[in-house]
Amino acid sequence: MRLSRGCFSTTRERRSYETLSQQVLQQSGQVKRYSSGIFAKNNFFVKAQANIEGIIREVLEKYDCVEVSFPLLQPKSLWEASGRYDSYHRSGQMFCCDMPNGSFCMAPTAEEAVLEFVRDKVKSYKDLPINLYQIGAKFRNEIRSRGGLLRSKEFTMMDAYSFHVSQESLQEEYERMRSAYLEIFAQLGLPVLPVKALNGNMGGNYSEEFMCIANSGEDTILVNDDFSLAFNTELLQMQNAKQYLKDTYGIDANLDEFHLERCIELGHIFQLGQRYSKSMNGFFANSKGEKIPYFMGCYGIGVSRLLATLCELNCNEDGLVWPACIAPYTAYIVYTDKQCKVANTLYSQLLSKGVKVVIDDRPKLSFSTKLKDAKLFGIPYVIIIGNSYQNNQVFEVENRFSAKKCQMTLEELEALK
Repeated sequence: MRLSRGCFSTTRERRSYETLSQQVLQQSGQVKRYSSGIFAKNNFFVKAQANIEGIIREVLEKYDCVEVSFPLLQPKSLWEASGRYDSYHRSGQMFCCDMPNGSFCMAPTAEEAVLEFVRDKVKSYKDLPINLYQIGAKFRNEIRSRGGLLRSKEFTMMDAYSFHVSQESLQEEYERMRSAYLEIFAQLGLPVLPVKALNGNMGGNYSEEFMCIANSGEDTILVNDDFSLAFNTELLQMQNAKQYLKDTYGIDANLDEFHLERCIELGHIFQLGQRYSKSMNGFFANSKGEKIPYFMGCYGIGVSRLLATLCELNCNEDGLVWPACIAPYTAYIVYTDKQCKVANTLYSQLLSKGVKVVIDDRPKLSFSTKLKDAKLFGIPYVIIIGNSYQNNQVFEVENRFSAKKCQMTLEELEALK
């Protein structure tokens, strides 16, 4: 990719009231804020998010989840059928509009849509279990939009929904999805902690959040000293909280032995039971021919929040440090005017070998400015072709992770993937 063909202008100014990663993202032009909680994403950000989505898809499909897509714009009647429209509307979270041809809302989640989708297709116990997922935009009118993409009004989410013949089958799928989540976060290099949580507007009786410990997080959890047991402090706001923790999650411990940690919530899994299938007439015929409401599970990962968290955890004063697993590109070529022909030849050679490479061919920028921007953008390997280059197919390369420089041959560069 040629930087001259996109919008890749940078600044040297940073906003002191933002977290470091948000300062860097705005300084590097990777996000553009239109209003509170509403952002555009530039090329590097889009590519990195696509790589995250690829990891999620690969793992979920290994666990026999099937990708589908539900509409973002949904009729009001769909949410009235589940009984959730009034509560969402009163809370101000859901974007709603009245049009001459009906009333609609922008979906903050998809339990109603998926049940409507499944209800006419899955009629027998022989068709179950199934697990459907989608990755796409969601909308919530966050009153406290903060931290850039950590909490925004429009965001990208992976949401999955499973359907079962029994609570036992739901429990089995819940544990499988728990394992899938841990595998996804491990591949992304994110240390997460499964945390007992409230179900909130989702309904059901049992859920867990996947928390990443971070000082910039706005969630607070209580965790024991060996980090083997944790729960969201929101649970303490319930009546008879200690009894609820014991009855629902088996937590019967001295809470004085727990300590507080600030976290970023990255995912949430729920056992919904029959809450939606009963209210929306979602039935299947069991082996005796009896009509039984589906047992449902729900599983969400905040994809854009994952991306923002990875930036938060992989950033320094010089700029971003993209982890190799999600880096938008592998190599970044910087050159002096004298070495323009060499740089463009190398760029073509690397492209032909399938290397994801960027060339900084922006006109009227100094060599030193391009070097600073290379660190700001955070691409793992920066190939530096200065005036001292010997035209010997051996190039100076700086590793963004270690900040160390080395010499690499053309063959070694072509092997970068």
